[in-house]
Amino acid sequence: MTGQKTSEASKKEISDLIRIADELLELLEDKIATSDHDYQKNRNEFISDYGKWYTRCLPIVRSMLPDKASRFESLYHTNNRSGTNEYTYTIQDYIQGVYFKDKPKSYTDGITTKRLKEQLSILEQATSRITDFSFEMERFVKINPMSTQPSPSISEQKKLIDIIFSDEHYNSIRAEINSCFKRGLFVATFLLSKELIRNLLIDIIRTNFHPISDEEISLYYDFQNNTHKGVKQLVNVLAERKEEIDINPEAIDQLIEMLAAIDPKIKPGSHSFKQIHTHEDIENYRLGETVELLNDVLEFMKK
Repeated sequence: MTGQKTSEASKKEISDLIRIADELLELLEDKIATSDHDYQKNRNEFISDYGKWYTRCLPIVRSMLPDKASRFESLYHTNNRSGTNEYTYTIQDYIQGVYFKDKPKSYTDGITTKRLKEQLSILEQATSRITDFSFEMERFVKINPMSTQPSPSISEQKKLIDIIFSDEHYNSIRAEINSCFKRGLFVATFLLSKELIRNLLIDIIRTNFHPISDEEISLYYDFQNNTHKGVKQLVNVLAERKEEIDINPEAIDQLIEMLAAIDPKIKPGSHSFKQIHTHEDIENYRLGETVELLNDVLEFMKK
């Protein structure tokens, strides 16, 4: 009976937080607030209520959705970036009054809305997990009544790539990458991640430069060898044609910097892949962050 009450209370609390999130979104999307006074009034109310909402949500997300917690937090704030642009902008930036030059305030409101909607989507997933989580806790107590160590079934399983793609094929590759990463298969993790990154780069170039002629197709496809180009060649295309790409040039520069480490120069006599020994070696490549930024750019270009 106690477990049932706890579950019901959790569902009620999450429902309340979902309602508040909807109200916060209304403040950001309010089309009636045409005057500076009304806009600032909505902004002040958002800042006041969002902080309390986030503080209540975070423990729930950490306990119920540990695999989503880092993403939930990064939408609010992050220290893991080299600059601020529309892809790295966070809700904390909005709260601190960071706006983009030569862009209307509504542009920044739109980015903030997108971040909050993703946080809301993560929170909504907690509702469906409550019953399963409660069952796992009861099962764990029955199997390990004297144990103080967390059960593997309910412990946090860290993922290298923690985003949901609109392309299901990419989601399948992501699952394989995360599976290899959890099992310590770091060479496989690296090679699969690099292949995912290569395909995302191809999609970005193909989306921006419509493949209506051999000239455009040759930007990402090697006709001579009948194969798609590699990461290094695709990065060169980004660098050489960045002024023609419909996103912030600073974001392109950031991508080029992050991608440079993924395809380093190798000597002719060495192996065709870099030997990777540890969990830390993989994390130093910033593969998850690179994939996330590439996906953000691609989704932005598709709109």
